[in-house]
Amino acid sequence: MALFRDHAEKVFDWIVALALFALNVLVFTQVVSRYIFNSPISWTEEMARILFVWICFMGTFLALKTKGHIAIETLLNTFVGAKARGYVTATADFLILYYCIYLAYMGVVMVHKTTQDFTPVMLIPFSYLYVAIALSGTLMVCYLLMRAFSLERKTLIISFLASIALCGVVYFIFGRGGFTGGNLVAVMLVSFFLFIVAGMPIAFALGIGSTQFLLLYQQVPLVVTHTRLFGGIDSFPLLAVPFFILAGELMNLGGVTVRLVALAKVIVGHIRGGLGMVVVVGEYFFSGISGSTIADVSAIASLLTPAMKKAGYSSEDTVSIVSSATAMGILVPPCIPMVVLGGITGISVGALFMGGFLPAIVISLCIMALIYYKAVRAGMAVDKKATFKEAVKATGGAIIPLMLPVIILGGIIGGAATPTEISVIAVLYAFILGKFFYKEIPWSEIVPILTRSAIMTGSVMFLVGTASILSWILSINQIPQRIGELIVHFSSSPFVFLLLCNLCFILIGCVLEGLPAMLILVPIFLPLTVQFGVNQLHFGILVIASLGIGLFLPPLGMGIYIACAFAKLDIGKSIVPFMPYLACLIVGLLIITAFPWFTLVLPGIFFK
Repeated sequence: MALFRDHAEKVFDWIVALALFALNVLVFTQVVSRYIFNSPISWTEEMARILFVWICFMGTFLALKTKGHIAIETLLNTFVGAKARGYVTATADFLILYYCIYLAYMGVVMVHKTTQDFTPVMLIPFSYLYVAIALSGTLMVCYLLMRAFSLERKTLIISFLASIALCGVVYFIFGRGGFTGGNLVAVMLVSFFLFIVAGMPIAFALGIGSTQFLLLYQQVPLVVTHTRLFGGIDSFPLLAVPFFILAGELMNLGGVTVRLVALAKVIVGHIRGGLGMVVVVGEYFFSGISGSTIADVSAIASLLTPAMKKAGYSSEDTVSIVSSATAMGILVPPCIPMVVLGGITGISVGALFMGGFLPAIVISLCIMALIYYKAVRAGMAVDKKATFKEAVKATGGAIIPLMLPVIILGGIIGGAATPTEISVIAVLYAFILGKFFYKEIPWSEIVPILTRSAIMTGSVMFLVGTASILSWILSINQIPQRIGELIVHFSSSPFVFLLLCNLCFILIGCVLEGLPAMLILVPIFLPLTVQFGVNQLHFGILVIASLGIGLFLPPLGMGIYIACAFAKLDIGKSIVPFMPYLACLIVGLLIITAFPWFTLVLPGIFFK
C-alpha cells in the first residue's frame, strides 16, 4: 500500500510539473506569435487561464499534503502542551475536512450549473473549470481521512466529537435568526482568529470562516463561495505569480547569490562595517532576482552568517542585520506581493515595481548608517579595497543575473509586453543561465523545481481566492465605510491615516505574514484612500514596506525565526539587539510615508 502511494505521489508530481511546463510553453508561444510574428493566437490566453486554474487547485491539494500552506503555529506551540496540541490539531483537521467536503460537493453542483456556459474563444464548457475545484476538494477529503484514521483511537474520537460540538454550538447560538450581518461578521472574524491560533492554515481559516458566515446569514446563495473563489483566481495578470515563483526557484539554485554578494563586497566591502553593508547591498541585488522574502532571508543568511561570525559580528548582530536587510528587500522588484496587489486592486504592477526602488534605497541607507556607527564605535577593522581586477571579475560575474530585473522592468516600462508575458521570459532566462551558463542546475532537479513552484502557486492562489470571499462579505456589510467613519472621527489628516495603515499592516503582518495580511486589509483600507486623497500607488508601496517590517517583527515574525535558525540563536536573545535596526526600518518607513516623492518620481517618469 505504501509503495503504491509513493508511486501515485510521484505520478501526481509529474502531472503537476508537466502542467506548469505546459503553461510556460503556452504563454511563451503567445509572446512569440504576438511580438515576433505579429500574428497573435486567439486561444492561447484562454487555454493558459484554464490550465492556471487547474494548477492552482491541484497545487492547493499538494500544499495541504506537504504542509505548504501558510500557517502560524508559534502561539500553539508556545502555550499549549504536546498532548493538548495533538487534540487541537486533529480537531482543526476535522474542520478542514468538513470544509473540503463542502468544496467538493459545491464543486459538483457548479459543474452541473455551468454545463451550458462556454468560454468565448474555444467554446470549452465552464464546467471543466469547476471540475478542478471538485477534484481538488475530493483529493483533500481522501488525504484528510487517511490522516485522521492514522491517529490514535482516543485522539480520533475526542477530536471528532469536539469538531462536531463546535459546529453544533455555533449553529445553535447564531443559526436560528435574529442576528444582523454585522453581528455575524464579528462571529466570523472571531472564528477566523481562533482557527489561526489553533495553527490552521490561513487559507482554510479564511474559507471556513467565510462559509460559516454564509451558512448563518442565509440571505445569499452558497454558490457565492465558489464563484468568488474561482473569480479571485481566474485573472490573467495573476498568471505572473507562478512564473515569478519559478524564475526565483531557478535563480536560487543557479549560483546567483554568490556572484551578487561578490559584487556587493566590491562596492561596500572596504567601508568600516563593510561586511554588514554587504548584506544590505547583496540583499538589494538578490531581492530583485528572487521575488520572495523567505527565499531572500534563507539564501542571504545561509551564505553570509558564517562569514559575519568569522569577521567578529555577534550572532545577535548578524541576525539583526540579515533581518533588517531582508525586511527592506521586499520593496525591490520583482516582488510577488506586488504582483498580487496589482492583480486584486488594478494598480499597475509595473508602476509598483518602479515605485519600490527609491523607498528601498532610503531604508537601506538608514540601516547602513547604523551599521557604520556601530562598527566605528566597536573599532572594527577595515578590509582592503578590491583591486581593479577583482572588481572587473565580480562585475562580470554579476552582470548577467542582474540583467533579469532589467529585462523585466525594461519590457514593462517600454510597453513591449505585460508583466505576465515578461515573467515567462524571465523563466526562460533564469533556466538558460542556471542550466547552460553556470551549469549548476542538474536535469534531475527540473521536475522538483516545477513541482515546488506549483505547490507554492497553489498555496498563494488558494489564499487569494478565499480572501476574495472575505473581501466580498466585508464589502456587502459596509465594513470599510464604517472603519473610514471611525478614522475620520479620529483625524482627517492623510498622514495620520497612512500612519494608522502602516501600524495595522506591521502588526497584522507580524501575526499573519505578508500575503494574508495584505489580502485581508487592503480591501478595507484601499477605498479610504479616495476619501483621504492619498495616491493609491503610494499607499501600495507603504503596504509592501510595512508588511516587510511585520514579517521580521519579534517575537512572532516568521522571518526573524529563519534568520535565528541559521545563526543558531534563540529568538529571545535576538529581540533587544534587533530594536535599533527595527528603529531604522521605522524611520525609513516614516520618511517614505511623509514624502511620497520617493515612491512616485520614477513611476511618474516611466509611466506618464
